[in-house]
Amino acid sequence: MTRIIFILFFYQSVFSQNEKDQIEMETTTLMNVPMMGTITTSVKSYASDKSFKKDNNIEIDKFYTRMMMGGNKRNGIILNGETKMRTVFDLEEREYTIENFQSIIENNGIPKTKDITNPFSRDNRNNNNSDNDSKEEDDTEESDEDDNEDNGFKILDRNIFTDKDKLNGFSVKKIITSFGRKSGSKMITTEWITTDTALISFVLEKEMELVESYKGKRSNASMVMSSDRMIKSIDPNYEYEEVPGKVVKSKMENFNDDGKSAFSMVWEIKSIKKKSYNSNDFVVGKKLKKVENFE
Repeated sequence: MTRIIFILFFYQSVFSQNEKDQIEMETTTLMNVPMMGTITTSVKSYASDKSFKKDNNIEIDKFYTRMMMGGNKRNGIILNGETKMRTVFDLEEREYTIENFQSIIENNGIPKTKDITNPFSRDNRNNNNSDNDSKEEDDTEESDEDDNEDNGFKILDRNIFTDKDKLNGFSVKKIITSFGRKSGSKMITTEWITTDTALISFVLEKEMELVESYKGKRSNASMVMSSDRMIKSIDPNYEYEEVPGKVVKSKMENFNDDGKSAFSMVWEIKSIKKKSYNSNDFVVGKKLKKVENFE
């Protein structure tokens, strides 16, 4: 009972002055793909009582990959729960566009603004969930099921380290999970999990709260890869020990049949802190020009 009271007191002390405080979280994703090179994504998220902002900085080291993906990116999004406005901005082009929540709701929760914040997503404009789209998804699901049966991942091993480490100010526990295919290829995920989750939860939940307020869905790019999620998708009946808390760093490595690295990705929370509220952190720069939509 004493522990519960302490937790409630701590949580209240963190957010007792929501209107005067904000949380800032910095994350990085390092993706290494053979032939394509390294893609580094740095994200700085700001969350307050009524607003959320995300600044993205995407750097691509190889020239031809950079050309294929339209160059390096500096962009972001602002969700204002008070004005009910969604702002997307492009710092490279010095442009921004605004859409009110109600118009998104009337479009089935899909923003009409071109999605520039995720370089790997298809353009989500005018996506009305048509029968053709549904059929494509069904075909994809059937294909995935066939692949899983023929050459899908199997859970090989899961190792939870009992000793706790320190990582970027967090007290963490490390988990290594191995998956393998019949072909001999493997995927190994390493995760560092913390129970110091109050600040992280506030940032993630504020983004989700505002996205859901216009009946939208958070981008898959915002989702942290999880061995728990993979295990449940591979074998829902598989019994294993779940570690409570949130992932603050994860590393995924794919190895081909010869044991050579085929792909790797590292995601990490570099820092998170509580600061006094600054309204300037939740607006676009004055030098940016308002446009109807991005080209």
